[in-house]
Amino acid sequence: MTDIRSLATLLAVVEYGSIHLAARALFVSHSTASRQIRALEAHFGTTLFDRSSSGVTPTAQCLAVADFARRTIAESELLSDSFGDYSREVETITIVTSTGLGQTVVADAINDVMRTTDRVQVSVIDRASLEAMQVLKNRQADLCVNFSISGHDLAEIPGVRKIDQIEARNFAVLDRNHPLSERSSLFIRDIAEYPIATLPAGNTSRMRIEQAVRAQGQVFSPVLECTCPILQIRSAVGTSMIAMMAERTIPANLDDLGCVAVAIDDPGIDSRYIQILAADPRRESVGLEQMIEALRTHLRPRRYPV
Repeated sequence: MTDIRSLATLLAVVEYGSIHLAARALFVSHSTASRQIRALEAHFGTTLFDRSSSGVTPTAQCLAVADFARRTIAESELLSDSFGDYSREVETITIVTSTGLGQTVVADAINDVMRTTDRVQVSVIDRASLEAMQVLKNRQADLCVNFSISGHDLAEIPGVRKIDQIEARNFAVLDRNHPLSERSSLFIRDIAEYPIATLPAGNTSRMRIEQAVRAQGQVFSPVLECTCPILQIRSAVGTSMIAMMAERTIPANLDDLGCVAVAIDDPGIDSRYIQILAADPRRESVGLEQMIEALRTHLRPRRYPV
């Protein structure tokens, strides 16, 4: 049996020509989008997309299913509108987060909640850590998932309440055939001679890495800057490039992408944390509590293939 979310994912993949880009647009994880497409292919008993290194191309059968998907989604929306009072019972939860955390921790948590209830609608705002805090403080969001910010004590920020946090280690993501891929951990000096891919300037992880490199007496000059973790990782495949990433922004399917993650244990890099924050006072809501518990679950440390 098909479901509305899977059909919406199929239409997004047709539009973007990429499962990754479709997942990003829908704020679901890459693994979730891939699973939905495979389930549709199993349901209809046919291949819906031709896969290649440059993306995916819809088959003739896929285009037929896409027409069905558009009709089904449109009819579902009309039916929902006709329910009146029932429609007003659907609760909207707004989460402000960064692109990296949005594609991993937040996307996985949203997927968990969506599988258990049809009374929750989620809106996601993409902001850098400091801006995200301001969005929450202004009560433009219910929850914030971001990295800790040096010099900002949450106890002194009105309108913000810390729900939970977990330490976020720094990792080097590299091709499984990279000369450093067999190491159990790395220092900054180990990676300084290789091309580096990072998040844009101003990112908290990037700032800590810059400080550590300067402490080695070297200039930090990344070859690639991008906001999307998947692009960072793909840049490392088959090359000597190292993608500098924070724990929990690394996709679960890292091994399938041909890469490994090696922890950076360097005294020159300060510890930091991923936080779940709520607007204070927090409104009482079953859906909000479900989302918080799902976020807590996906903040737990993950083991990466080495």
